[in-house]
Amino acid sequence: MLTGIDINSTREHVSKLDPDKNNPTVFHIGLLDPSLRAEIDDESSTYEMSSTNPNDKAKVRLNWNKRQITAIKFGLKGMDNFMDPQTNKPVELKFDTIHYAGKMRNVVPDRIIAMFPNDLRQELAEVILNESKLTEGEQKN
Repeated sequence: MLTGIDINSTREHVSKLDPDKNNPTVFHIGLLDPSLRAEIDDESSTYEMSSTNPNDKAKVRLNWNKRQITAIKFGLKGMDNFMDPQTNKPVELKFDTIHYAGKMRNVVPDRIIAMFPNDLRQELAEVILNESKLTEGEQKN
């Protein structure tokens, strides 16, 4: 028997980059629903086949940075203990609301994502984009 995915669930993630193992930043990672995931994937990639010259190769373009930022924008559901570099206080995450992929959605503001170093953006995006995959244990249930 297959087990479905609860798209409203979240899990905690501590970055492998966090130097403070005693008091780390905790990111609350959510799932991307299928419509949202399709929109992100389609918006960040293009595929073109040549119809005029059979010797031309197909062209694929992947906008990885845009995909990472969009995944974080929709997949990050909260965070604890992330310091604002300007105030030296924990960031209070307040979401923006936008219309995307057919409905109104809460998103992380760009100004917050801009605070994340590139390596952290890459890590968070990877965790978010892989979150909807079933683990071996879940697949067996």
